[in-house]
Amino acid sequence: MANPSNVRLTQLVDEFVSQLTVLIHQSALETVREALGEAPAKRRGPGRPRKAAKRRGRPRKATKQAATRRKAGATRGRRSAEQVAAMGKTVLAHVRSNPGQRLEEIGRALGEPTKVLKRPIANLLSAKRLRTTGQKRGTKYFAGRGGAGSGAGSAKRKTTKKAAKKSTKRRTRKVAKRTKAKAKK
Repeated sequence: MANPSNVRLTQLVDEFVSQLTVLIHQSALETVREALGEAPAKRRGPGRPRKAAKRRGRPRKATKQAATRRKAGATRGRRSAEQVAAMGKTVLAHVRSNPGQRLEEIGRALGEPTKVLKRPIANLLSAKRLRTTGQKRGTKYFAGRGGAGSGAGSAKRKTTKKAAKKSTKRRTRKVAKRTKAKAKK
């Protein structure tokens, strides 16, 4: 009877020889295919594929800016005051019919990027035609109590000469009080 360890060793050597024979045959076939001009069927190992099917994540900044310009209808990246005012009217109408929405929601509803909406909204806020609650991304917009003007020229209070004199007098009184208090110490 044969030694069991010799039998196992013989089996392992036979398996190795058969695997080696298969690899030699595959290599010879690839060499023949290359000589005939056929492309060998190369297989990649594990890992990331060469080209991803679709790019994920944020779009590139230049592409996003170009899309913003195209949507705004500007030729050189700047919008005219009329275009900003027209967008402001659209935003105001949307906010009146949908109060309490955030900037992202307004942009999604109007089909505009938020970057395009920031300037008209700032103009509406300064004209007090819009008001807000919340902070940062939680800011919600509501129709304000401002006048029915176009929003292009906000009605800011001009300081009169009397008001300027009063404020100057107040400042001088405060400074005088401070200097007296320091002198007493």
